Amino acid sequence: MDIIIAGGGITGCYTGQLLRKKGLNPKVFEEHPHIGNPVQCAGLIGREVVTTSQIPFPEEVIVRRVDGARFFLGDQWFEIERPKAAYVVDRAGLDTYFSKGLDIHTGEKVVTYEENITTTPPTTIQVTTTKTVYTCHALLGCDGPFSTVRNSGNFSIEPAFYPGAQYVVGLSPEDDFVELYVRPPFFFWQIPETEETTRIGFMGPHPVQELNRFIERKEIKGEILEKQAGVISLGYGSIAREKIALLGDAACQVKPLTGGGIFFSMKAAEIAVNHLDDLLTYEKEWNKTFGKEIKTGLRLRNIYENMSEKNLRKVFKILKENKDTIETIADFERHSSVVKEFLKHPILLKLVGSALKEFLK
Repeated sequence: MDIIIAGGGITGCYTGQLLRKKGLNPKVFEEHPHIGNPVQCAGLIGREVVTTSQIPFPEEVIVRRVDGARFFLGDQWFEIERPKAAYVVDRAGLDTYFSKGLDIHTGEKVVTYEENITTTPPTTIQVTTTKTVYTCHALLGCDGPFSTVRNSGNFSIEPAFYPGAQYVVGLSPEDDFVELYVRPPFFFWQIPETEETTRIGFMGPHPVQELNRFIERKEIKGEILEKQAGVISLGYGSIAREKIALLGDAACQVKPLTGGGIFFSMKAAEIAVNHLDDLLTYEKEWNKTFGKEIKTGLRLRNIYENMSEKNLRKVFKILKENKDTIETIADFERHSSVVKEFLKHPILLKLVGSALKEFLK
């Protein structure tokens, strides 16, 4: 079976490795000249990414272990302690590791495709890249938020895009805690990297300007050693046809509340490679397993983005007063676990409305 993967990031390369385990040899097309660059990710992953990976996860790309997080809103703050709950990774190194042994065509991008549907199997797909034309039996679109595979196909999903920027700063972290500063539509973050460096970033409109102002307000004096930028895509809709599927950012398989996508991307890859004969089955299984989680997150994001400063402070105060509950039940990858618990609170129910409560039921 000939398979083409559009995109050589973590999603495409992990998918490629899973296919190799099944005895297949997919072609992977990556538009950039080098795997892993440019870096377009904060590089913070939950422990479950490491422990559930079906390809041995490389310890050498883990640069730090995280023991918890501090949350800030104005003069209010609280912290959640979760020893070794998350890891800071070298994203370029992670992508490079998963690319080893794959048939990767760098500097070559999938630009369009056409299905040659026949009454006698197998159906073939003609894929045109920036260099030549190929034929395959399955096409997997792992080509990021502005996916060519998605845009060229008949997929109902219509993403909303959020830009982000991150600096690697010569600033020694005080400890192994991530710091998150609430600022809709997402937040500012400070992630401890090494003993001498910290990753500082923001997701939302005008991210570079906002990030520069944040650093100025915080009076951070460290030298900016590296600048990174990227975009995430949020949404929900059709992600597959019989022989074509979207995975990762191309499919909006991103946590709506934090923008993290590695865990969902890897889980999608694990599902997809088991349904190559009919990728519509991949879509059904994905929706059954993670669809409700993403739809819940999208509804909460809409509430968060439209919440007044006054109500935002009320919610933050409730979370602060119940931080022990968060420490007990919070799931790094599945945020609805906390939502269901906190919607029992009468003030929160009043703020978010009964519609979300009914949806969660």
